[in-house]
Order: sequence, then C-alpha cells, then structure tokens
Amino acid sequence: MIQDKIHIGMLNDYYGGILNSHQQEIMRMYFDCDMSLAEIGEFMGVTRQAIREVLVRSTKKLTQMEEKLQLVQKIKVISQRLDSIIEKTADKNIKSELKELSKEIKEI
Repeated sequence: MIQDKIHIGMLNDYYGGILNSHQQEIMRMYFDCDMSLAEIGEFMGVTRQAIREVLVRSTKKLTQMEEKLQLVQKIKVISQRLDSIIEKTADKNIKSELKELSKEIKEI
C-alpha cells in the first residue's frame, strides 16, 4: 500500500502536468501533504467520495502515461545500472564522480 502511494506520487511528479488544476491540487494534498480523503473533502467543500473519484481517475491517467512513456521505469533502470558500475569501480575519483551523477539522476 505504501509502495503504491510512493509509486503514484512519483508518477504525479513526472506526469502531473497532464492533470487539470483541480486534479493536481487534490493529488498534491493527498500524496505530498498526506491529507486524508475526509480532510481534503472538507477543505474543498466536497464529499470524501468525490475526492476518491478524482484520485482514481487521476491515478489512471498517470498510470496510462507511464505505460506509454515509461520515464519512471527508465530512470530506475539507469539508476540501478549506474549503482552497479559504482560498486565495481576501484578508482576513487571516478567512483566519486559516478556517485554524484547517480545522485543527480535520482533527483530527476
């Protein structure tokens, strides 16, 4: 469950721009601010069910976008491969530069 929430949060970071402003705000409150459905509903003046429906539809849009573009998956693969190279590298200068590069990739 928490892994799913983290994954959807990542999808939202990458693809959230495809959502309308209302959907973006609800996704931000739920995933970034860790607000409950009831809290968001109260804040926005709608029912908990209405918030849940927006989250379900928005999550579906983001998931479909990831299925098409696979940016999150590609970043994970690149990061894992780079970490593997870092482990095998003996040269401390190169290792340091690769670790910095790995950190930058993970921030993307």
